[in-house]
Amino acid sequence: MTTSKILVLITGANQGIGFAVAQQLASSGKFHVLVGARTTLKAEAAVKELESDAVDKSALTPITIDVTDDASIAAAAQTVSETFGRLDILINNAGIAQTPATTLREQYRQVFDVNVFGIVVVMDTFLPLLRASTYSDRRIVNVTSGQGLISRAGHKDHPASAKTYFIPDYRSSKAAVNMITVAHAVKLADEKIAVIAAVARGSRNDSHKDHPASAKTYFIPDYRSSKAAVNMITVAHAVKLADEKIAVIAAAPGYCRTSINGGQGVKEASDGARVIVRAATEGDPEKLSGTFVADEQWSLGW
Repeated sequence: MTTSKILVLITGANQGIGFAVAQQLASSGKFHVLVGARTTLKAEAAVKELESDAVDKSALTPITIDVTDDASIAAAAQTVSETFGRLDILINNAGIAQTPATTLREQYRQVFDVNVFGIVVVMDTFLPLLRASTYSDRRIVNVTSGQGLISRAGHKDHPASAKTYFIPDYRSSKAAVNMITVAHAVKLADEKIAVIAAVARGSRNDSHKDHPASAKTYFIPDYRSSKAAVNMITVAHAVKLADEKIAVIAAAPGYCRTSINGGQGVKEASDGARVIVRAATEGDPEKLSGTFVADEQWSLGW
């Protein structure tokens, strides 16, 4: 199979925000979406549901990819290579916020395995396919969270600070995502591959004293640290890939009502998806690479 459309892979695209991103991209008529899910059954079910939403079947391909399983990731890359020979845009969307772990170490391990390690391995595995693409606007979008912004998490007066929303495993994982995004943005800049982190309204300023999602209210240090990790991964890869003109961007959809938070949240998944779609398709990739994309226009730091 070949396609003349822009080829996009979305991990965790079978539900929630990832599903909404797939729907918005595929329905535009410009993109062929690889709908990634942990199992073949879930990927195929998502494609069928997208088709029922009047999305053209020819714009969709189910892809089995479990981001915690290196063999699954390698097999997915091999499938894409044999079928299409390239990848134009990668959206690292798969993530978790809660685990059934019974020990603290296992709790952090499970969150980081998906939110951080999964992103790093998927990026590294699919880079050859991004490099094989002749598309002029190649991008990697890492879905992150304002919960991973270190500069926000410690403000004592913020309603979503780490005091109330501790979740250190989740928050540290998102801090990791932010760094991963920036680092890869620099690395891939000369290859013209943009790496971007995106966040939606209400999630970028989690430790600002006046923000309702600061770390005081939303402590969740495991989750927040995982997202801080993603932020660092993003920046580092942005630097590394700068010469290859591959942009690496961090994108945070915000506090959306999805299964990851038990259906809570202040916005619909489709609203958060728009932030990710924008990070993947709009703006100057060289200027966006290594940055954190959100709904609101704040000039606050990572």
